[in-house]
This record gives sequence, structure tokens and C-alpha cells, in this order.
Amino acid sequence: MSEARGVERADAVGEAGPGEDVDAQRAERLATHFVAREAGLKGATAIQSHFTKIGVQMWSSRAEQVYQTVSKFTQPQLERAMKLIFEADRGLRDARPDDRIVMEQFILQLVG
Repeated sequence: MSEARGVERADAVGEAGPGEDVDAQRAERLATHFVAREAGLKGATAIQSHFTKIGVQMWSSRAEQVYQTVSKFTQPQLERAMKLIFEADRGLRDARPDDRIVMEQFILQLVG
């Protein structure tokens, strides 16, 4: 993703308004991918079964999406993304954060 596209996404986040948890779903999805990679799950069926066992219902189509995504990224790439999400979340919770700046920095670091 180019920096220009990253800034466009940051603009969309900035327009969401204060108090809205814009990227919570994306963070949750990335965490799901991270768990699947950590557990060494191979295939959509294994992913669906694993999450069902730990009490997280998952449609087979979602498990297939997770498998496809996990197979495209390395463990270090997923770890880096999780670290950046953590840092962005902490930045958004700071006293009087400028959400737009925090998200711009997050996006630029993620795509950089």
C-alpha cells in the first residue's frame, strides 16, 4: 500500500469521530490470524475446529479467509503488526490524543 493510500485510510478514520472504535474489528481479525499461526494450524478445517474448542464460533468461510491470510504472512510480520496495533491502541488512550496523528503514524509504520 502506498503512503497516499495510507493517508486516505487515516482520513477515513479521522472522519469517524471521537469515541468510535474504528479498528477494533481489524485488530480482532489480526489477533485471530496470529493465534492460528502460533497454533500451527494447517487448513481451514483445523482453524475452525481450534477456535470452536476454545469457545469462539467461526463459520467455515471465515476459517478459510483466516487460512488464506495466515499463509501469506510470516510469523515476524504478524508479530510486528500486533505490536503496532498495541502501540496505536495505547496512543489512542493517552490523555487528549490526536486520533488522526496516531492513526496516520500507525498506518505509515504498518505499510513502511
